[in-house]
Amino acid sequence: MIAGLDIGTTKVAALIADVTDDMRLDIIGVGVAPSRGLRKGTVVDIEQATESIAHAVEQAEHVAGRRIESVLVGVTGEHLRSLNSKGMIAITSPTREISREDVERVMESSRTVVLTPDREVIHAIPRGYVVDGQNGIRQPVGMSGSRLEVETHIIHGSSAFLQNVVKCVQRAQLQVQAIVVEPIATAEAVLTEAERTLGVALADIGGGTTDVAVFTDGEIYYTGVIPVGGNHVTNDISMGLRTPPEESERIKLRYACALRQLVGEDEVVPHRPMGSVEERKVPARVLAEIVEPRMRELFELIYAEIQKSGTAGMLPGGLVLSGGGSLMRGVLELAREVTDMPVRLGKPMHVGGLADQVDSPIFATGVGLLLYGLKHTYSGSDSRRPSLWRGVAMRLRRWLSRLAQ
Repeated sequence: MIAGLDIGTTKVAALIADVTDDMRLDIIGVGVAPSRGLRKGTVVDIEQATESIAHAVEQAEHVAGRRIESVLVGVTGEHLRSLNSKGMIAITSPTREISREDVERVMESSRTVVLTPDREVIHAIPRGYVVDGQNGIRQPVGMSGSRLEVETHIIHGSSAFLQNVVKCVQRAQLQVQAIVVEPIATAEAVLTEAERTLGVALADIGGGTTDVAVFTDGEIYYTGVIPVGGNHVTNDISMGLRTPPEESERIKLRYACALRQLVGEDEVVPHRPMGSVEERKVPARVLAEIVEPRMRELFELIYAEIQKSGTAGMLPGGLVLSGGGSLMRGVLELAREVTDMPVRLGKPMHVGGLADQVDSPIFATGVGLLLYGLKHTYSGSDSRRPSLWRGVAMRLRRWLSRLAQ
């Protein structure tokens, strides 16, 4: 089995899958619990966060009829940062043939970046290799050369935040198999290989944050986190209609539209203002006038992240939206208007079993965690992607060395 745990600002989703004989995934368990103890992807109350995790996992185990011992954990938050780094080594073997050990050495060389003591490397993903000046090489093992170079995309985060997430999972009686940055996982579920190769941007609109990732030449090139999500729309509705948070969330999910021109003149929104027992009605255009500015701001920020990556205008794959915020009416149309890019909705792909229960952008990260686990745990001879166990062991060694200092 493989289990994934998507710890979000509004929900915690636990998914369990069986690996089939033909190396595919069958979803056998799904559990969802309201997320408590987190704000904008960051743990603010360990006890509440642990309870949410335990509740979601119990649901998934009940559906699957199986117990799990370890999970892949998705993380997000404003603390995440990314950069592209290069490494170079000399090939010293008498035959000048590049070995797996050489690939590991050059990867370790590229990871040698200057980070403050409170930061931790989460991912170091090779984007491509260069052998004696020849670039565009995807798999250098077995090739001949005297110099090997690599460009690596490094994502790092706050050590304290990561340790708090691990504590919550362990208190829920689970082991952390690996920590995965959420846009990396989401991409596994919603992007095609053609999109990755041509160039594509992914925006996962969550409750407290929006994750942005840009892919070019088949690999990730840029990642960023925007501290704006669906909860900001809920808060705007509360302020505009004077409704309590629960009522505002219900209104958002059922009636909100991101583009006011799509709202009919005769559409109305029933609601109960704070302190009132009587239901009132307001024109739907009034709600759209509250929602549209915030969603327009969000897509302007998403496009700013794409521009920051230096790939604006060079992504034929366009923009793929996922997460609960992508389900709002008018979101695709507004995103096209603001970014002037092709835009589509990203739903989970490549899974069987209870696939119909996760056929929504809401579960894109959870399904992506399972696919990430399948890809990296069972990667076989793919030396470009170290196994999860090797990555976990390396991180553990670093933590232990810090404790010993």
